[in-house]
Formats: sequence, structure tokens, C-alpha cells
Amino acid sequence: MNSLNGIFLHNLTKKIVMMVAAFALWVFVMNDQNPPTESGFSVPVVTLNPPTEARIGQSADHVRIKLRAPRSVLAEMRTEEIKAFVDLAGLEPGTHPLHVNTVVPQGMEVVSVTPDIVTFTIDPMIQKRMPLRLVRVGAPPSGLTVASIEPDTRMVTIVGPQSIIKNVSEVVGTVAIPSTATGDLDLDVTLLPVDEEGEHVESVRVVPKVISAHVSFARSLSRKVVDVKPTIEGAVASGYTLADIRVEPSRIELAGTTPVLDAVTTLSTEPIPVVGLTESTERTVSLVLPEGVTVTNKMVNVRLIIKKQ
Repeated sequence: MNSLNGIFLHNLTKKIVMMVAAFALWVFVMNDQNPPTESGFSVPVVTLNPPTEARIGQSADHVRIKLRAPRSVLAEMRTEEIKAFVDLAGLEPGTHPLHVNTVVPQGMEVVSVTPDIVTFTIDPMIQKRMPLRLVRVGAPPSGLTVASIEPDTRMVTIVGPQSIIKNVSEVVGTVAIPSTATGDLDLDVTLLPVDEEGEHVESVRVVPKVISAHVSFARSLSRKVVDVKPTIEGAVASGYTLADIRVEPSRIELAGTTPVLDAVTTLSTEPIPVVGLTESTERTVSLVLPEGVTVTNKMVNVRLIIKKQ
């Protein structure tokens, strides 16, 4: 044992110096052959614990991570092993600048993360009930006119981010009237949320998106103006004469189909009895309308001028 200790302790200082020199040489050789190297990698930012029922916006979806490691280690590393993440747990609606966390393989040093702060915006999703408005485009064929358009619902729900849904002024559906229509029909109408300028508001959903609208047609009406002819019944008192009859209005505009109006040349009033009258008088009477003819006001005033013979 003493001989072994002697061997070990003999020239101990010299041996230590030689070992340190050998280690330094090894480090020098290793650094020369496999030196520390820096390299950058573009990595997606992963969001953890995102809030539900909210739209999430972020100022950057990728960051650039610069790493330092021996060249051989970097050469063997896969980009998928580098992680960048931000935890959104517990965030309230609003804007939040958050630090980007990283996970890298063992033996690597993170030199920098660019950007190291990513701003997140939490925009809650909301719902709102709104009436809809139908806009008619196109025209039916000659002889038909649109009498009414009735949607199967008059209220819809819009769903979207709170910051965007406030821009919705109304919900509009365009009803395209086909030029080949021959009678009443049901049309599918797509609804769009629009702003005050009538522009489509993106990122807002309408529920239901498509509705049905019942379109009723009527035969087109022609118009015609004719004279009013008072109908006098009986005779005035003896010694008197019916000198004049004044009707107001004296001409009336009629509405109806063309064949019906072609057969009408004048409109008569209901009978106006004048039996035994000795002085002028005024009566309000109804017009007698043929079937299929309409007027705005079917009442006229008739002034009977009676004079003594």
C-alpha cells in the first residue's frame, strides 16, 4: 500500500499540471471542431386555455427564437422540438400584452425571442335579435304586379364578436322576382347583416341565414278617366224647372283590367229623387261601379239648380 501511495504521490504537482493541460487541450480541440453556434427559428405561438365564446386576436402568430448550442447539437435538432406558448387562462374581455414562454431541448440556450411580447384581444361573442327588411328586385311579366311579399318570420338573431356586431344597422334580404312567374310562389331569401352604408358586415352570422318568402301576384290594373253622369229620378214641382246639374268632381279616374275599362265610357250615380222640389239643393251620392272597376272615392256631390218657370 505504501508503495502504491508513493507511486501516486510521486511528482504529483507535475501530474496535475499535465492533467489540466490535457483537459484544456481537449476543450480547445472540441471548441475548434464543435464550437457553440447561434441559429434562429420561426416558431408558431400556441395559445393555452383560450376563453370560450370569444374571438381571439393576436399581434403576432409566429415568433423568432435565437438559440445557442454546439454545432453538432443544433444540427441534430428538429424545429418541432422548439415551443413558444402563451397562457390565456382567466383573461377578461379586452387587450392584454403577454410574455411569450419557450421550451427548448436540453443543452440549448435561448438567446432572444422576437417579439417577446404578443398582444392578445379577447372579443366576446354575443347575440342580438333584429327585425329584417326585404328588398324587391326584378319585375314579373307583363300583366302581373306584385301584390304582397310575406316572409315566414320577421325577426332573426345575429351572432358575432361584440366589437363588430355593434356595426350592424339592419338585416336585409333580397327577393328576386322572376320574369317568368305565372302565379303566387315561395322564394328562398338569403339574409345579410349590413351597416348604415348598406355594406355587408363580415364575421357576423344571421340565424336563420335563409328564410322563405311568399310572393302574391295580382293582375296589372289599367287606368282611365271618364265623365260622371248623374241619374235623376222623378220631376220637380209644377211651375218649376231643373235648370242645371253640377257634379263635383265631374270626371273620375277608374282602375281595372283593360278589357273591363274598354267597356266603360261614363259612370252613373245612384238615382237622385227630385220629385216636388221647388228650390235648389245639394246631394252627396254614390257612384254605380261596374264589376271589376275601382275608384279612389266613390262619392260625388251633385248640385241641383231649380228655377221657377
